[in-house]
Amino acid sequence: MPAALLAVLGVTLLVVAALLAAVFWRRRWLLRRPGAFHCAARVVAGEERGLRRGWRPGYGRWVQDVFVWTPAPLLLRTVLVPVDAVSAARPLGPGEVRRPQHLAAATTLTGPRAMLEVAVCERDEALACRRPAADPTGLTRSPRSHL
Repeated sequence: MPAALLAVLGVTLLVVAALLAAVFWRRRWLLRRPGAFHCAARVVAGEERGLRRGWRPGYGRWVQDVFVWTPAPLLLRTVLVPVDAVSAARPLGPGEVRRPQHLAAATTLTGPRAMLEVAVCERDEALACRRPAADPTGLTRSPRSHL
């Protein structure tokens, strides 16, 4: 039925197949990035461009003190969130996050504009709870501290 509707609208199946192939390739490419993990994210307080108050599935990873989040399903956008502090993981309640399934813990990331929660499965908990970079003296700092 959907193929017939697309044919009536003038969209060829080749275009649909190319779009699906691009989405699957992008997903595979994202998961091969160093430190990438499957997660769900939401804004708890404040406002961050590209993030919502409700849980939304996607892929996350850290680049120094910046949390890089790519929302699913099309994986076209990338949201960069500078992070000042990361809290310890807390267990998720049953049914707290619907998609993706099998998420076990959530950690809170505090930035200059917003506070957000990132829910991950148990095996990716260490990746999500990464602390901001430390300087040689052992003090935790942010690269933006000089601004």
